[in-house]
Amino acid sequence: MKRRLAACLVLSVVFASGIGAPAPLRAQEQGKALTPPPIKEERPAAPAPPASPASPASKDDHPIPKEKMITLDFNNVDLPVFVKFVSELTGRNFVIDERVKGKVTIFSPTKVAADRVYDLFLSVLELKGFGVVQSGPVYQILPMTEVPPDRAVHVYTLENTQAEEIAKVLLGLVARTAAPTRRTSRPTGELTGTVQILSDKITNSLIITATNEDFEIIKEVIQKLDMKRRQVYVEAVVLELEADKLRQLGTDLGAVFGYTTGNGDLAAIGGFNQNPSDLIALAQVPGVQVGTVNIRALLNALQSSTDVNILSTPQLLTSDNQKAEIVVAQNVPFPGAQSQTVGGNVQTTIERKDVGIILRLTPQVLENDLVKLDVYQEISSVVDTTQTVGTVVLGPTTNKRSANTTVIVHDAQTVVIGGLIRDNIQITERKIPLLGDIPLLGWFFKFKSRRMEKTNLLIFLTPHLVRDSKDFDPIRERKIERTKAFMSENRMEGREIREDFLNEMINLPASRPTNAE
Repeated sequence: MKRRLAACLVLSVVFASGIGAPAPLRAQEQGKALTPPPIKEERPAAPAPPASPASPASKDDHPIPKEKMITLDFNNVDLPVFVKFVSELTGRNFVIDERVKGKVTIFSPTKVAADRVYDLFLSVLELKGFGVVQSGPVYQILPMTEVPPDRAVHVYTLENTQAEEIAKVLLGLVARTAAPTRRTSRPTGELTGTVQILSDKITNSLIITATNEDFEIIKEVIQKLDMKRRQVYVEAVVLELEADKLRQLGTDLGAVFGYTTGNGDLAAIGGFNQNPSDLIALAQVPGVQVGTVNIRALLNALQSSTDVNILSTPQLLTSDNQKAEIVVAQNVPFPGAQSQTVGGNVQTTIERKDVGIILRLTPQVLENDLVKLDVYQEISSVVDTTQTVGTVVLGPTTNKRSANTTVIVHDAQTVVIGGLIRDNIQITERKIPLLGDIPLLGWFFKFKSRRMEKTNLLIFLTPHLVRDSKDFDPIRERKIERTKAFMSENRMEGREIREDFLNEMINLPASRPTNAE
């Protein structure tokens, strides 16, 4: 009993000492805890770099190795499925409109370069009537009618043709493209969008607003229209010749035209008979083509005759299909409409018209050195007498002879237009001075005759083709020789005239200096 009590007491002491021992350590820990712990300085984290703005997706953003080859084999696949395939291959983000539907079938027996798949994709969409519009990094697939055209402003400077003329032609060509059309199954060379064309007169340029594809089509048309036009130099002689004198000149004209036979008769000229006396048949032929004519020889053969009246010798230099005109006339007033004022005064309007020589030519260069000439020739004159109705003067009376025709000749050949015949009445009076002026008795001392003559109007036209500057040289030399001959005949040898003045006088460009070899 005593042993158990002692054991319990020992256990109690041991337990009590085990429990109270940690107290000093806990207190020590509490003492240490009372001292403030060292403060650790915490700096704020560096801000994250801002996200880069989205950029449009392109081939550069998602480069595809060119050496990568892909086999395309789609058999009746839905269009959205094909779009997904291209999106995964190219890395582009596509947004498909709900109207984009259809099936795609592509057979590719050979492999296709991966970088060409997107071009093939655009062709498939265009074939189905759809297009792609890029909006930032997103590519929208829409119906083609809602795809805005990629238009730009192009400037094309013309070299040989006026911009206003080309603009009129092109406006007629693009008039049917006033609104965008659906670009599906269109023929090659057809315009696809709206085209605007303006002309600038100062720079002789065309301002074209169109897509690159349409501009290439229009550019090809412009290049074919803007070609260097050939020129035509026309020599003309307008003269009046009596019918009797025309018969007498039959043999001389044979030498002039270069068609003579052994006896000197005129021969081998179309529209003429072999007999020189039948040369009057020219008056019945509206247009006659003859050989090369020496105009100077013709004038020399006729200038000494008083029965020949050379009215004009015009010389024209004009472009192909360009109208040229020469007018040597008087601007004669003609009374027009009459009106009466409130006060009773009569006012007459005056209209002026050209009376004289008018020559209009429009040459057209054809193949094989042929020249088509549209000719209008008018010869008019004022009659000395005036007609009146009561006290009202009707105005001057004019005589008019005109010819309007179209002929085709070779280069340097001459056309003769004849048949414009006029009757001239000449009254000749001879008398003895003083005695012939006595009334009544004067008829015994004077003689009066009346003679009617037929005058034929002849027009000689010789066109010369001018292809380049070299063709001007023989024409210039020939004209300078004629001018010098004229100066010599009129005793003007001592005067010097510069060559540029001669060129201006004969309507030819000055010769250009050539580089010495």
